[in-house]
Amino acid sequence: MASRMPAALRERLGDTATLGLLELLESERHTWSDHVLSVATDRFERRLTEEVSGLRTELHDGLASVRAEIATTRVELLKWSFAFWVGQVAVMAGLLSFMLRSR
Repeated sequence: MASRMPAALRERLGDTATLGLLELLESERHTWSDHVLSVATDRFERRLTEEVSGLRTELHDGLASVRAEIATTRVELLKWSFAFWVGQVAVMAGLLSFMLRSR
């Protein structure tokens, strides 16, 4: 660790002060790294929360439109089924009427 210190500074401070300075710098580097990591984690979590809530909103809106479309399709299907059923009853009644008259 002391080898990273310039020789002039080591001579001026002495061995004990040089080691103390290096320990202080290393301690501050760890503190700063922890702080930067904490801030980055907080920002990431906040951004992740925003994105997930936006995604949930989009998903909810999408599912609501799918539900509405299914309900509309169901009504249309019932309407056409009823129309074909009425048509089938009319055709069967006509055929029965024709068969019973021709006797």
